[in-house]
Amino acid sequence: MTARVEPVTYLSGDGETTIPSYLASPSGDGPHPSVLILRGVAGPDAGYTQIARRLAEWGYVALLHGWKIRGANPPDAEVYDDLDGALAYLRSVDRVDQTRLAVFGFCRGGVHALMAARAHRELRVIVVFHGFAFRSATSQPGPEPYDLVEGVNVPMLVLHGTEDEQAPVEGMRRMEARMRTLGKVCEFTFYEGAPHGFAVRTHPGYEAHAATQSFEEARRFLATHLAAERARGG
Repeated sequence: MTARVEPVTYLSGDGETTIPSYLASPSGDGPHPSVLILRGVAGPDAGYTQIARRLAEWGYVALLHGWKIRGANPPDAEVYDDLDGALAYLRSVDRVDQTRLAVFGFCRGGVHALMAARAHRELRVIVVFHGFAFRSATSQPGPEPYDLVEGVNVPMLVLHGTEDEQAPVEGMRRMEARMRTLGKVCEFTFYEGAPHGFAVRTHPGYEAHAATQSFEEARRFLATHLAAERARGG
């Protein structure tokens, strides 16, 4: 399937801040399922626009949300405002199937993905690549992802490297155990030897083999759970 990627802007939920972002679209009028992409801190946009294009080639409208307009470490209130703007923008795109929305979070964006899913019940699937179970020491204070998962009630896939130097695998295994104890629908896949950032081509930790495998897993997970949403009629 052919795809196009174009720059777009929309207004944050604060009513003041304009957020420069990218929209990737598949060919055809749709309606298409959609993925909100929440990038990490490191690396240029190019690695993430490549991911957006890949999703469009799979048949998804993908919005790469430009949250870094706020800098590398915005407070949660600004993150929530800007997520409101991103979801409002997706609601305005007529070729998006509003009953089949997912979120991909990478690195710090994995924390934001959990925040988004709790605040926006229209998000039906969460996929986190090399995310965090516990915020880093340099992050803004706020609820830990380990605790946020208690309020997550949609299927969640976590893809993590065993040699993640920023988000140690032990923390992610603790979060997996917590989610299973809570009865959440979740899958955790760990890539032996993979470092932080393995899935993003422009990240210093990029690792091609783990990246390929992780996107295959993500594609399967999306197809399984968003197809289920369509079968239920949203």
